[in-house]
Amino acid sequence: MAKEAWANQNSVNWWVAPSYSQSDMAMDEVLKRLPADLCRVQVAKHRIELLNPDGSHRSYIVFKSAEDANLLRGEAVNFFVIDEAARGMPFASFESVLTTVTQTMGRGIIISTPNGRSWFYDLYQRGDRKLYPTEWPEWFSLRMPTFVNPTVQLKAIEDAKRNLPADSFRQEYMAEFINESAGVFRNIKGCVRPGGFTARQPGHFYVMGVDLARLHDYTVLTVMDRETKHVVYWERFNQIDWQIQILKIIQTARAYDATISIDSTGIGDPIVSSLQGCGLNIEPYKIGSNVAKRQLIDTLRVELEQGRISYPEIPILIDELQRFQYKETAGGTIQFEAPEGFYDDSVISLALAVRVCATERFVYRYSQHRGI
Repeated sequence: MAKEAWANQNSVNWWVAPSYSQSDMAMDEVLKRLPADLCRVQVAKHRIELLNPDGSHRSYIVFKSAEDANLLRGEAVNFFVIDEAARGMPFASFESVLTTVTQTMGRGIIISTPNGRSWFYDLYQRGDRKLYPTEWPEWFSLRMPTFVNPTVQLKAIEDAKRNLPADSFRQEYMAEFINESAGVFRNIKGCVRPGGFTARQPGHFYVMGVDLARLHDYTVLTVMDRETKHVVYWERFNQIDWQIQILKIIQTARAYDATISIDSTGIGDPIVSSLQGCGLNIEPYKIGSNVAKRQLIDTLRVELEQGRISYPEIPILIDELQRFQYKETAGGTIQFEAPEGFYDDSVISLALAVRVCATERFVYRYSQHRGI
């Protein structure tokens, strides 16, 4: 950052971190690398002004917080560093920073410790020449494990390896993206079964998990055989009229004579009423609270880990399961959700179906008794 700002006169250079406290740490490090007589610190503005030997202005280094993406727009920036991109950096903030270098044809460096499969993971893949030899020429990716850092003692790394879980060590010290174990679900690929979707089989009973679209999300239908716990049908759609969506739900439910497990929160409530009016068997579930969502996800997590459910190779579903994450709020509450900029509709639809399949199917039993 110091070299870029000094080499390019009249340039604006940004360091963007998830919070001002992290950004100020970087500001202290940059100041250590600049001659005191060639810079002026503006603490209130989180800014360093570099000066020419005659005292005239040379360039700016500005230290930003990514907490509000709207405050990262408007200025023309020549060079930027986004720090800890996978650790609390909203995707919208990255988008805002990217718009600032459009006019200047500027460039930037995005750095982070890996943290599951967030938007940082997607950008890192763009620069992987083995994956994309020519598709993303403006991107270049580099992985630097802690042991290549000459200021860190090898013994400290060895101690960490003994005291940390293997997945945590690989992520924090080896700079590896951990696909499943860093997220909520395990054994995702282990539940994939070859073959495609199948039609309704005589003597089998089915349940259909329905997650309804909200704003830009997708409506997802997941039909599961209650006995085998295998997904026999899956469909995802959005940006179509509600009446057509309801018709699709009705048609699919009747094709499999399936019980519908549906999120009845918000817009789901009137749709549940409409479906019940069509004579369909409905088991509504409200995901309005964090507790209800956690119970739903916990059931799916156990079924996946134990290998008690299965599904065909559905890339979108598998990708959403791998990306699904948990985070701790400031109040200490654990929330389950997709990373910002991604979807979890397929996860919720599958979880709604699994919720019903994980319970024993109610069967009426009749018997005759003399004299009664």
